[in-house]
Parts: sequence; C-alpha cells; structure tokens
Amino acid sequence: MDTSLGREKKKPSAVFRQTIVFTSVTMAIVFAMVIIIRIFYVQFTIRTYSDLYATELNIATGKKEKTNEPQDTLNLLYQLMQDSNVIRRSLVSNKIVILDGVLISDPYGLIKDKFKIPYLPYLYEYQGLYYLFIGVPIFDSSYLIIGNPSLEITALLKSFREVTTLILIFGFFLSLVVSYFLAKNTLKPVVKISDQISKIDIDNINQRIPEQNTKEFDIFANKLNSMLNRIQQAFELQNQFVSDVSHELRTPLTSINGYVKMLKRWGKSDPTVMEESLDSIESSSEYLSDLVEKLLLLTKTDYQIEKEEINLYSVIEDILDFFKLSLQEFSVQIKGKDFKVNTSKEYLSIILKVLIENAIKYSKDIKKIDIELNPLQKKLIIKDYGIGIEEEKLKNIFERFYKADSSRSQKGHGLGLSIAKKLADALDIKITVESEINKGTTFTLHFK
Repeated sequence: MDTSLGREKKKPSAVFRQTIVFTSVTMAIVFAMVIIIRIFYVQFTIRTYSDLYATELNIATGKKEKTNEPQDTLNLLYQLMQDSNVIRRSLVSNKIVILDGVLISDPYGLIKDKFKIPYLPYLYEYQGLYYLFIGVPIFDSSYLIIGNPSLEITALLKSFREVTTLILIFGFFLSLVVSYFLAKNTLKPVVKISDQISKIDIDNINQRIPEQNTKEFDIFANKLNSMLNRIQQAFELQNQFVSDVSHELRTPLTSINGYVKMLKRWGKSDPTVMEESLDSIESSSEYLSDLVEKLLLLTKTDYQIEKEEINLYSVIEDILDFFKLSLQEFSVQIKGKDFKVNTSKEYLSIILKVLIENAIKYSKDIKKIDIELNPLQKKLIIKDYGIGIEEEKLKNIFERFYKADSSRSQKGHGLGLSIAKKLADALDIKITVESEINKGTTFTLHFK
C-alpha cells in the first residue's frame, strides 16, 4: 500500500512553467491586438463606406429649396424613389429608409419594435449578414437614414475572422515553441549552476561556481560561492575540532591507562607507586571532567538567560575571591568607579573567570593585573603584563582549541576564550583584545 511518505512528490518543471507563462502573455498580447485591429479596421471601413455613400447621395439629390413641411419632404423622397434615373433609384431602392424618424421602406423586415440605432454609422448583424446604417442630411432640413446588407463588409469580416483564427492557432504553436526555447535559455544558467553544485561534495569541497555572463546570475553565483566558503570553513573547523578533542582526550586517557597498569603490577607492594598513580589518575580525571563541562557549555545552542541589574564591582570581587590562592603572588589593582549593568551574573562570572585565569596563567616575571571600570563608556578592562600574543594570532584566539603556544606546553584546553566569546555574544557584550609580545594583553568588555 502506497503512503504519502513512500511517494516522492512530483514537482513541475520550471522550464514548463516559464513556457506556459511566456505563451500565455504572448497570446494575450496577440489576442488583444487582433481585437483592437478589428475594432479600428471595421470602424474606419464603415466610416469610409458611409462617407462615400453620403457623397453619392448628395450628388444625386442635388440642392433643393429649404422647406419645413414634413409632407413636402416625404413627397420629395417618394419622387426620388420613383424616379426613373438609374443612379437615383440605385441609391435608395431595396434599402431600409428612415426619414426624420419615420420608416419609409423595410424590404428585409429588420426594423422591429425594440430595434434601435445607437449611433451612425452603425453595423448590425442579422442572420449571418452585416447591415450598414448610415445617415445623411438632405434637402437642408431633413435627415435620412439608409440601411442595407453589405456583402463587402460581411465578406471582409468573415475573412478577417477566419484569418485571425488561423493566425491565433498558428501563433499559439509558434509561441509555444519559441517560449520553450526562450524559457530553457533563460533558466540555462540556473540548471548549469545546479549541476555544478551537485558535483561539490566532501572530497572536492574547494570547488567553486565559475563567473557567469549576466549580472544577476553572477551575483547569484557569488552568493553561493560565499556560502560554500563558509561551509568549507565550518567543515575545516569541525575537522580541527574533532582532531583537537581527540588529542585532548587521548593524553589524559593514556596517562590513566598507564597508571592503572602500574597499579596492577606494582601498586599492591609499593605504596609510593600507588600514591603517585592515584594522584595522577585523580589529576587526569579532573582534567577530563573540566574538559567535558567546557565542551558541553560550548556546544549548547540555547541559553536561558535571566538578566538583572547587578553591580559590576561585586562580581569582580567574587571572581578575585575565587582565585584567592592563585593570586597570592599577584598585585591586583582595581581602578575607576562601580556601575550597574543589565546582564546575567552567572554567565558574566564565567567570562571574567576565563579572562582572570588567562591573566594568571600567562604572567611570568611581572605578577600584576590591572582592572579598570569605566562607567561613562560602559567598559571593563582587564590587563596583564605577561608573555603577550603575536599580532597575527590575535584573530584566532576565540576559536575552539586554539592555543597561541603551538607547542601545547601550556596547561589548558584552548576552550576558555571560545566559551567567553560565545557567552559574551549571547549577553550582547563586545570583547576586544590588544596585545604586545612580552608586554602583556588587554581584554575589554563593552556593555550595551
């Protein structure tokens, strides 16, 4: 039994959609043009026909004396219709004749009660024939409307309809073909970029999309290349992270395993070996525990931050008290005035612990730490006088497992500053650093 989970949803082709859109737009334009041409062409034709007929009728009737009597006008018209002159009779015989609103002749039975002529000249279709009504002033005071079936206009409109039908049918298929190739050509760069992206995997992640011929697709390709650069960088960082974690875990585990073997072999008979092994196992276990805690904190994605108004000076005092034993040989000087910040005391304490720990760890000859509070600029400055950091390495100090001392001779995981930076970002605190070899390092926390 097929289920919706077992079937892959079929999606329409973008080329097909674009083809339909292009064809629809093209046919709509052609259809609108045909209608407009028909309207204007028919209007111009009947107006020209009307003008020619009116001219002939005026020439045939000639100038008559002005009269206001309707009966005289009708008599004149009857005389015109009965006149033996071929030209005069051909102009009005076998035609619908209306004089001053009075129906004189209707050989076709077309004029009925609800029949209206809204404007002149007027084209009316009846039983497959088109009747043309025109109006001309005659005898200076009367208005004559004459209507008759126009075989010429009927043939013209029928031919026009048949021709336009063929044009629309042929135009539809032509537009479909042209639209397909146009859509395919328009989407060709997208398809090409898609094919190139599909070829990029872990083994050749350094490949990039080449420059495109058009501005829009070139911007699109540059954005994708930028994204691929970030993905490659993240992948390399992940590999480095796995490598560094493996290194950090391997050393203490190797030490623990070695001392366990020593205990099994000599521990029962040699108290010194037992004590040394237990101390080393305890130290390695604490190291692993600390590493695991930092990794868990570093990989945590969501922080339940509860901010509050706290005095910065009180947090610094708590941190200095925490490092009381480690700071016995240090001269710690606090400058400036206390100020309040709206932040998380727990996470701010972790950040300060990292910075103070680094200041202690990397201070050699000059055991001195300066802490400055700047309430006007909302800054906290922590300065040590230790070994410093090379300028080209400053940009990397917040990366995981990065150690300015590449020999790894210093004790630590290389995670502290990464944790500090991540927590600072979560608290909207900006961290900047300045350092000079053998003159010390200065970390500055900028509070909002």
